[in-house]
Amino acid sequence: MTVNRNAAVRAIPAVFLAVTSITVLLRCYVRLRLVKAFGWDDGLMVLAMAVYAMFCGVMIGGSLYGTGKHFADLTASHRVTAMEYWWLCEIGYCFSSIFCKCSICIFLARITIKRPHLAFLYIIMTCTVLIGLVLMFALLLQCRPVSYFWTRVAFDPNDEGTCVNTEVVIALTYAYSGVAACCDLAVGIVPFFIIRGLNMPWRRKVAAIGICSISCIACCAVIVRIPYVPTFADQDFLYATYEVAVWSNVEVGLGIFAGSLATLHPLLKLLRTAFIQPGLKRLSSRSSSGPTAPKPDFVSVSSYPSPSVSLFRPGNVMNTTTTIQADGEWVADPESCSPRASRDTGMRTNDILIQQTFNLNTGWESRNSSVA
Repeated sequence: MTVNRNAAVRAIPAVFLAVTSITVLLRCYVRLRLVKAFGWDDGLMVLAMAVYAMFCGVMIGGSLYGTGKHFADLTASHRVTAMEYWWLCEIGYCFSSIFCKCSICIFLARITIKRPHLAFLYIIMTCTVLIGLVLMFALLLQCRPVSYFWTRVAFDPNDEGTCVNTEVVIALTYAYSGVAACCDLAVGIVPFFIIRGLNMPWRRKVAAIGICSISCIACCAVIVRIPYVPTFADQDFLYATYEVAVWSNVEVGLGIFAGSLATLHPLLKLLRTAFIQPGLKRLSSRSSSGPTAPKPDFVSVSSYPSPSVSLFRPGNVMNTTTTIQADGEWVADPESCSPRASRDTGMRTNDILIQQTFNLNTGWESRNSSVA
């Protein structure tokens, strides 16, 4: 079956642009309204989304002028315009990929406890930024003048310019793909070592590791793209490099989607509390006449992050409240819990309520925590 390459170049960015926009907007809602802790990782992801939107826009624009089509089927002006859009796509891909990967690493740094894990994340970020910038400058400055990259396809004998050997660009792309795939896989493995030492039920550990590791699925697109890298040397450039364009867009789109999805647990918990749990309680009240044992819903952390990562945290002091309670009728009981809890919640009759409020100071001066 023949694939309409031009239509695919137009459709795939449109789909991923819609999906990633929704997930990033939900991420911003969670961090700004629910958690109220908008950090560096969120800012970088928003920046990655903005550049990715530009990437998708110029990719769709290039498809209108001939990306995915044969040179022979295009006019000289359309060939030149499509190649110029391709050049802009290279800028969008490099910057959006760097911002996205750094955002994911900083997100993991915010929950990292041990210094070796933090150092490992710094190494991944450094490698990602360095190899990304090297590839970007190599692609952008491969021709002299820069505009010769797109004007040469007009095949005008009066147009003068030079470009580096295509084999150099192919070698750098191979190097970038290898480093990017290794970094993505490493980012997927790090959450296992971060979360396994936490004092929490094993099922919740598995879920947390899965959520934090989902961002490494972008490496699949990198690996799939590798066999198509030699198409950079093809004379029918716009048609031959269709797979490279598509999988590059998919790589960044998957990274932004998965990296934002890992932050949406508070929103999912809110929806579950608002819509799912009331229905389950009604069903359980009909099938059971006696009281049920309370189910704890908390996570205990044995130690707190190092102050060296406070740069990536939205604030130095935060409150953490742990509550265990069963069903019953609400009555006021301000002496049984913290002052803040007495304003927000009350006791129930025939009920057990255990509540602790921790003030955690993660600043540079002190690492002590007080229990109120």
